[in-house]
Amino acid sequence: MLLLRAIQRAQAKFVDETERMNRLEFAPAQHDVFFRDVSASLEGLERAKSAVRAMGKYVPMDLVRRLYLAKSEPVLGGEMVDVSIMFTDIKGFTTISEQLSPNELAGALGRYLEVMARIIQDECQGTIDKYIGDAIMTIWNAPSPVAQHATMACRAALKCLAAGERLSTSPEWRGIPPFVTRFGLHRDRAMVGHYGSPNRMNYTAIGDGVNLASRLEGLNKQYGTSIMASETIREAAGGEFAFRLLDVVAVKGKSQGVKVYELVGFSSELTTGRRESIAAYERAFDLYRSRDFKAALAIFESLRDDEPSRVLAERCRTLLATPPQHGWSGVFESTEK
Repeated sequence: MLLLRAIQRAQAKFVDETERMNRLEFAPAQHDVFFRDVSASLEGLERAKSAVRAMGKYVPMDLVRRLYLAKSEPVLGGEMVDVSIMFTDIKGFTTISEQLSPNELAGALGRYLEVMARIIQDECQGTIDKYIGDAIMTIWNAPSPVAQHATMACRAALKCLAAGERLSTSPEWRGIPPFVTRFGLHRDRAMVGHYGSPNRMNYTAIGDGVNLASRLEGLNKQYGTSIMASETIREAAGGEFAFRLLDVVAVKGKSQGVKVYELVGFSSELTTGRRESIAAYERAFDLYRSRDFKAALAIFESLRDDEPSRVLAERCRTLLATPPQHGWSGVFESTEK
């Protein structure tokens, strides 16, 4: 009777572990089974779960679960999906890397990316597409749907910016240069799926919209901003956030201008003074676009300690000294990535 009960417990354990995998629960488990065949089968399940967990460190776990349920292998190809895209980059990372030993750099970067990933994935439902050195590419609304994904992308950017500042001023960061993060946000339809070769592929998003998000991140360098967003993000994000129209820019590689915005912060946290300065900047920008460079310059110069205002003020001075030709569109052509 005791032997029969032991066999039944071992079989029940095996069935339970199989059902856990079918429920997409891949956490490791401890087994105390004395029957060799059942023990070997349970060890096989643990190895399979370990492989799945390892795979989840290279590709989105949502995707791993989908492939497991479909009982299929990934195939090349994708589909058009409305996604929000975020690119991040650390300001001056090359210079920082020269100041640290390899171990110091690996430890600091690993800690920084851990903090960013927790916010992006756990708090804001983003899918980290890839790490590119110190940079992160994230998409929302694929592979799993995300309601209000533009809103989630904006929250992620603001939360990551604040978390990065806290990390760089924390005791654990002593002796390490601060990691100052820049962000680019865009919403668009993109091809999302498996791309590469039949034997080696990546799950990613591709298309002009992805390229624009990357360009917006880089555009921060020219305006001294932290978070640059497209008009499609601003329109979809809602009243939770405060934006200011910075410029109309033809990014490198494009001839058509697009409106670019700074994501300033959460609307509820903006001071009256900050709201007034944003309104003044946008009045000056309207004058600039109307070719009234003198009036625009006066306002831009009054907005001290504001880097975008200094950039536009210098542009106004140049245009006053050398007036543009008839038909000037006001589109700034960026030559930098």
